[in-house]
Amino acid sequence: MSKQEKETQASVARAQHSEPTITLYGRIAAGRLGYVSWPDPPDLHYSIVIDDAYDGITVLDGQPTALEAGIRNMALIRANTYKDALPHAPVIRVRLHPPEGMSAQDFARKLVVNSQKFVSYVAPYSAPRNLRGSRMRPGEYNSSSYVAGLLQSVMGYVPTVSAAGFQAPGWESPIPAHYFKGEALR
Repeated sequence: MSKQEKETQASVARAQHSEPTITLYGRIAAGRLGYVSWPDPPDLHYSIVIDDAYDGITVLDGQPTALEAGIRNMALIRANTYKDALPHAPVIRVRLHPPEGMSAQDFARKLVVNSQKFVSYVAPYSAPRNLRGSRMRPGEYNSSSYVAGLLQSVMGYVPTVSAAGFQAPGWESPIPAHYFKGEALR
């Protein structure tokens, strides 16, 4: 067997047995608007990036709606999924590990399934307390709340994330799990 054939065979074997990696990407929220919190640290927008040898790159996050679903559904939270492109200009990356007893493949699959089950256009999209605050008011949610809620719906808890020099209002206020089961009431 030639060297090239051995390398090809090793590459195929690696792909066949590879586990997806799941990473939390944080970038400045809404571009320059993420700096509205000044003099407090800039706000982050989180996305979950699943990198899988079979399915490519899948990015999951929450977004506020504009007019794409009509004026009645403006400023609500919707699930956002895109493929084969990474979030632009991340300032932090945190590797996420599946909970005890769950494989990385099951973790990735459940994240995608629960994001697809999310009841979009129901929960109002809110700004943090006092607009510049580092926390949301009770019962209010934003895109960080979406990602925290998605992780909680799969993992049973919201992982602790350290992002020195940044804040992520909404992380402390995950969207309740029933929104990720298709059970939210309008």
